Amino acid sequence: MPFVGLAQFFRRDIPDLVCRPDGADLVQLFRCPFTHGPYLERRYRLRWRRARDTEHAEGFLAAPPEVPLLRWEHELPEPCVLHPEEVDTYPWAEDDTLPASLIARIDAWDDAQVAEHGPDAPSYQYDLSIPPGWRVGGYPSWASTGPMAIDCASCATPMRLLLTAEGYETDAGSHSWVPLEDRDPALRGKASIRGGQFVAQPTRLRFGRDRDLHVFICPADPGHAPHWVLA
Repeated sequence: MPFVGLAQFFRRDIPDLVCRPDGADLVQLFRCPFTHGPYLERRYRLRWRRARDTEHAEGFLAAPPEVPLLRWEHELPEPCVLHPEEVDTYPWAEDDTLPASLIARIDAWDDAQVAEHGPDAPSYQYDLSIPPGWRVGGYPSWASTGPMAIDCASCATPMRLLLTAEGYETDAGSHSWVPLEDRDPALRGKASIRGGQFVAQPTRLRFGRDRDLHVFICPADPGHAPHWVLA
């Protein structure tokens, strides 16, 4: 069964996109349309290509492969155009991702914000460190699993986060990242989000219960097998 294309990224659009030494400057992410095994696991494929080769290739398919009958609506992605925006991100603050003294200061700041602003108060984890949605590079979010050491299965080198795919671009816990055009300036906090499901979930995809799919690659040799983490 043909894999379903989820995304493709060109280095010309994302200058910091990690590329392979052989000149590949296009990354494509695919997913099998069906789940596998007793735990309903997903199977993904990462493909590196040279953009110039794909744009001038001969023998393109006259029509895309037929999409099989799917069980759930979120199995098939909604076509989207990406508009990359560069933002600063910071590590998830838990365990040894940051010095213990700094994590203590972050926790104290979070508590002070809640005391002053109530339930819509900003927090480090959701409003300052890691934005929701699809991301290239940056730091992984460990909201469900807690921080994990991800090492290459071939050479034991600590792996690098290539990209994160997420079903939702925004949620109640990260409303500060919502684009201005999708916010009501007369309201504050999560009440300011407008646009409904099309804004919150533009791709229509889901990545398991925890929603984040992290794709790690080996910095020593990008040809080594990538590692997939749901977190």
